Parts: sequence; structure tokens; C-alpha cells
Amino acid sequence: MPKKKKSFRREVIEVIAAFFIAWLAYQVISAVAGTPLPIVSVVSDSMYHGPNNYGTMCGTTPGAVSGFEDYWSICGGYYDNIGITGDEFRRFTNPNGLSRGDLLFVMRPDNPRTGDILIYRKSGSDFTIVHRLIETNDGFYITKGDNNNVADPPVAKNYVVGKVVFAVPILGYPRLLLHLIGI
Repeated sequence: MPKKKKSFRREVIEVIAAFFIAWLAYQVISAVAGTPLPIVSVVSDSMYHGPNNYGTMCGTTPGAVSGFEDYWSICGGYYDNIGITGDEFRRFTNPNGLSRGDLLFVMRPDNPRTGDILIYRKSGSDFTIVHRLIETNDGFYITKGDNNNVADPPVAKNYVVGKVVFAVPILGYPRLLLHLIGI
């Protein structure tokens, strides 16, 4: 018996239903995570533990980098000086850093500690930044990308929208592509 062909109207309804279900699922994840941005894609190399697009790493020009130990030997002194240890880096799901296209799962930033990776919005924009908390001051956080040689300007605590709890390599590319085309 030949298979009955779906009508165009039914296909449109199924596509609309799929988008609605995806939107609803995102809202549920957002409510459970306690943040409006529970899923984020990495869009830059500022948290990558290797040479960036300019060939530099942490303000130096290293030789070949083959993993966390090489990164830490070049950049770890900065973090040791402010009380963040290599063991704290290793405990994170991606001790080798965050690469462009990684998918991040984010939770409400309750009591972030030095060394946590935070997501914050720049003042007056929807643009988000993913950087490590390196210092806490009255009402402000100081953050820094692991591959940057200087810290960011102070971030008001109310601009922080989440704390990264784990990352999945590569799975963020579809979301990154949507971001690049403005969706």
C-alpha cells in the first residue's frame, strides 16, 4: 500500500510545533538553571589554552603547545600569584581551555569564587563575554580571559548572568552559526 503524502499545511504546523517545543525546552532549562542564558557558545579564543589567532599566548610567543602542562608553564605564574592553582584549572571539565564553538552550560552565579568562569554582558549591549573571575571588589568583579595578557575593566555584579558548570567541545557550532547570522 502506498504511503500517504503529508499535506503542506501539516508540514508547516509540524515545523512551527518543533520550534515551539525547542523554545519551551529552553525556557524550562533557563528556569531550572536560574539564568536567562543557560546555554552559550564560545565565540572567541580568549579562554583557549594555546596560541590565539595572532600566534601569541598570555602575552608571550611560545613554541609548540601540547596541552595543559605547557600552558601552565607559560601562563600559570600569573594565576599562582593571585591564588588560583593549576589544580583548580584541572578540576574544570575542560582544563585545556575553551575553544571557539564549545557549548557551555551555565547556572545562576550564586557566590562565585575566584577561579570560576563567568558569563557577563557588557554594559548597554546583549554581547556576552566568557572570562575567569580573578578578583572580587565591592560590587564589582575583575575577570580575565585565560589567553589574554590583561584583565578586563571591572564588571558590575549585576551584569553577571551565569557561571559555567561544564563545557562540551564542538557542539556549540550550530548556535555559533546562528549568532553569526544574527539570530
